[in-house]
Amino acid sequence: MASADDFLQRINLGEEAIGGLSAGIVGTVLGFPLDLIKTRMQTGAAVANVSIAGVASQIVRTEGFLSLYKGIAPPLISLSIINTVSFTSYSYFRVVYEGKNGWDIRNSLAGMTGAPIFGLITTPENFLKTQMQMDNVNAKRFTGSFHCASVLIKEHGSPLVLYTGHTVNTIREAAFVGSYFFVYEGFRELFLKNMNGSPLAVPFAGGLAGGFFWV
Repeated sequence: MASADDFLQRINLGEEAIGGLSAGIVGTVLGFPLDLIKTRMQTGAAVANVSIAGVASQIVRTEGFLSLYKGIAPPLISLSIINTVSFTSYSYFRVVYEGKNGWDIRNSLAGMTGAPIFGLITTPENFLKTQMQMDNVNAKRFTGSFHCASVLIKEHGSPLVLYTGHTVNTIREAAFVGSYFFVYEGFRELFLKNMNGSPLAVPFAGGLAGGFFWV
C-alpha cells in the first residue's frame, strides 16, 4: 500500500484546502434558500399544495428576504471546513488504498473513511440549521445560530443535545462522500478522454456526481 510520504509527494495540500473551502462557501450561499424551502415543505410549515416559488414568495413576503438565509452561519462554517477536510482526507486515503482513475470502488472507500470525522462537524450544524429555519414559524426564540445553541444547551443541560440524530447523520455522510467520489472519478476520467483533456471535464464531473447523490 502507498505511504503517507507518497501522498505528500503527489498532492498539494494548499490547493486541496482552497478548493474545498471555495466549494463550501459557494455551494452554501447558492443552495441555502432551497434547503430552507425544503425544510418548510417537509415539516408542514408551508401552506399545503404550494409550489417552491410560492413558498419562497410567502417567506419573503411575511418574514423578509433575509429570512431565506436564516441559520446560514452553522452550515457556512461547517461545510467550508468539511469540504476542505473531505477533499484532503479523500486524496490521502485514495493514495493509501491505491485507488485508480475511473470507476474504482476504492475511490468510494477512500471517501467513506473520513465520514466519522465529518459527522462530528455536520451533526450539530444540521441540528442548529433546522432549529433556525423553523424559528419564525410559530414564534421567534433565537437571535442567531449561536444564541440558539446556547439556549438549547441550557434547556437540556448538556451540549450533547447538539448531536441529536448523530448516528443517522454519520451514515448519511458516508453514503454521500462514498457515492460522490466514486461517481466523480468515473465521470472525470470519461470526460477527460472524450473532451480531449478540456478543463471543463472536472466541473462537469463534479456537477454530475453531486446530482447523482441527490437523486
